[in-house]
Amino acid sequence: MKSTRALILAFLALLFAWVGQVAIGYIQVGRLEPVLNEETNYTEPPVPSGLAQTGARVFASEGCIECHSLSVRGPTGSADLTRGWGQRRSVPRDYLFREPALVGFSRIGPDLSNIGERIKDPAEMTMHLYDPRKRKSTSTCPPHPWLFEKRIAGPKTENDALPLTPINWKQTVPSYSAKALVAYLQSLNLNYALPEAPLK
Repeated sequence: MKSTRALILAFLALLFAWVGQVAIGYIQVGRLEPVLNEETNYTEPPVPSGLAQTGARVFASEGCIECHSLSVRGPTGSADLTRGWGQRRSVPRDYLFREPALVGFSRIGPDLSNIGERIKDPAEMTMHLYDPRKRKSTSTCPPHPWLFEKRIAGPKTENDALPLTPINWKQTVPSYSAKALVAYLQSLNLNYALPEAPLK
């Protein structure tokens, strides 16, 4: 009798935990829809390109999520907004087209939710991946030279080659993974208003 009662209580505890985390979460977030911007006729949040979606997987596989969050926290006047990490806080609707929906929790480096707005030039972002200290001497971000290829320099420099002096007649060119990662980082942009998160 006691074991049956304990089993029922354990089942009810698991059921309530499931309802609390899965069912209520689905009710709150699962039915969210993008908002149509009537001026541009585009949805907000915007749909990332296929290259950017590939870049999200590169971002995760390179361990970037271990040092960077992708969630601007707090109300107006919060530390995240004061630091310039975004114009508004992140909300669940921002992650509608993000698969996987990376959020992160560590803040060894700055939050990247709005990095596409802060670093608009893809060439500058690419150089940061190759050697972060060329962009900011105090950066703690590790360089990612394995995302780049050394190619023989021809009479003309390749369009996406890094502006480095060729060594042994070789130029440094971003690989497909590097280009995808840059596309993903450029797509992280919270410069649109949502009903639950207006721009400040």
